[in-house]
Amino acid sequence: MLIIKIAALVLAGGLLVLTLKKEQPAFAFLLSVCGAGAVLVLAFRQIEPLLAFIETLTAYTVLSDGQNFGCVLQVLGIALVAQFAADLCRESGMNAAASAVELSGRMLAMLQALPLLQSLVGSLSSFLG
Repeated sequence: MLIIKIAALVLAGGLLVLTLKKEQPAFAFLLSVCGAGAVLVLAFRQIEPLLAFIETLTAYTVLSDGQNFGCVLQVLGIALVAQFAADLCRESGMNAAASAVELSGRMLAMLQALPLLQSLVGSLSSFLG
């Protein structure tokens, strides 16, 4: 039922944005950003069971150097925030900034996942050696 609320919110917001876009593009952009924020608030309210499952999974997946499954969650968070910021840049017509945000998000995600990758390579080399 949540998806119906989200679809209705997006449809109403989209119609308002199309109505305002020609005469007042600044208000149309502001309405678009507020609508996206409202959708995110609705979606993030439902995330508690997922976070509880991730906490349970984290307890079982501690790696040898202290890194755990939280690293994967941080990479996912970086990817989601970068994608949202890039979409907002594209909405406002800043395509170059959107590409820069996406590239920065990819680099930060790779840097965040580097300890996990190093641990994986170390485990693989000790297994093979």
